[in-house]
Amino acid sequence: MATTIQVHEDVLRELDTLKKEMGTRSYEEVIKILLKNAKKLQRSHFGTLPKLKTFRREEIDRFD
Repeated sequence: MATTIQVHEDVLRELDTLKKEMGTRSYEEVIKILLKNAKKLQRSHFGTLPKLKTFRREEIDRFD
């Protein structure tokens, strides 16, 4: 199902630049790549709390 979306001219220019840089054939491919990258956990988030101890579950996991 095809649809049309409205974007400002500056966003269109950015999409066009990314389309050329990424070597994609359509804006849809650019948007899909951007969405995929936005969902991934960035490498910079790993190790942000180096002093945090490793989590270990207790043998009996209940409240008394």
